[in-house]
Amino acid sequence: MYNFGYFDMKGDDIMHKDDQMTPIERKAALAKGQPVDRYPITMFYGAPAHALLGWTRHMEVASARNQADVQKKVYETFGCDGVSVSHGLHGMAIRYGAKMTAPDHVPIAILEHPVKDINDISMLDLADISVEKDPTLSRGYEAMKILQDEIGDECPCGLGLTGPFTTVSALVGTEVLLKNLGKNPEQIHRLLVFATEATKILSEPFLKAGATVMIADPVASGTIISKKRFLEFAAPYLKQLTDHFNKFIPNSTAIHICGDTSKILNDIVDCGFICFSIDNVVDLHYAKEQVGNRIAIMGNVNPNAALYNGTPEEVKKAVRECCQKGWDSPCGYTIATGCDSVYGTPLENSFAFMEEARKCAKYPYNQMNFK
Repeated sequence: MYNFGYFDMKGDDIMHKDDQMTPIERKAALAKGQPVDRYPITMFYGAPAHALLGWTRHMEVASARNQADVQKKVYETFGCDGVSVSHGLHGMAIRYGAKMTAPDHVPIAILEHPVKDINDISMLDLADISVEKDPTLSRGYEAMKILQDEIGDECPCGLGLTGPFTTVSALVGTEVLLKNLGKNPEQIHRLLVFATEATKILSEPFLKAGATVMIADPVASGTIISKKRFLEFAAPYLKQLTDHFNKFIPNSTAIHICGDTSKILNDIVDCGFICFSIDNVVDLHYAKEQVGNRIAIMGNVNPNAALYNGTPEEVKKAVRECCQKGWDSPCGYTIATGCDSVYGTPLENSFAFMEEARKCAKYPYNQMNFK
């Protein structure tokens, strides 16, 4: 475990020493078509983040203050182009009483799903969804306000939400969900309507405060369901969400779907997202050729084989290889990990990722950056 010590940097500039612009300055300049020091970089660093302060996961989630401090430490340590708060993949299930594991460091998992009978969803009430009634949501909202107040002048804070299909899997269980796609589709759609409307409600305070959204919908992966199932049970509800978010912040919503999405790339774009974070199992060159002229792409250095199990040099090589494939994507490319970093990822590998990414992301992109 790495312990960098506690810190208190309320209002202090903590921009990374190797950057010449803050993320806010970089984002504003790119929007105006002006030169920047480098293009944005994303290193998903959720699971290991608390260890930067020598904390457990329980300490991180104990309060909004702690959540904000962890995000500030990630930004200070690596200098990525944003911080975030999240309702969590299991946030809706927790709200309705799911029984969870309680590990000290690795991500939590569901032991018992709250909906016991898929035909009885009377317990699911949209009146229960609010910052005032949902402790997880309340801490996330307060953490966002802290981050906006203390580092918002240089680093934006985004919101991580869960796609409706994955939310339903948390409420009823993935096996139950998948079995009932064919056996009881009407009830699945009722659950999806609830999940979609609930996500709209819980997002609004954050959207009104200026937070842009990234949706994670791992159970909607092509590794788990067919293209036909995606189009029937996932895509319509994702489109409803982007339409809703666009009322607050137009053309700003990104998505990450784990696993193989090669067969649904265009269908994901049709849902109205501005950026697609692509899992490392998808070939980045193929994704660029298929949808690079329709959506910005992000990815997709392998967080397991490269960052967790590799050496710093292997990490740098993986960064270069991804950049060689994605740099000239017509609608834009962002260097990123293919999914969240694993708890226990060697810190030197994460530093190697950011070091090489800064070299590759020099403005303007040029193939020479990857030599």
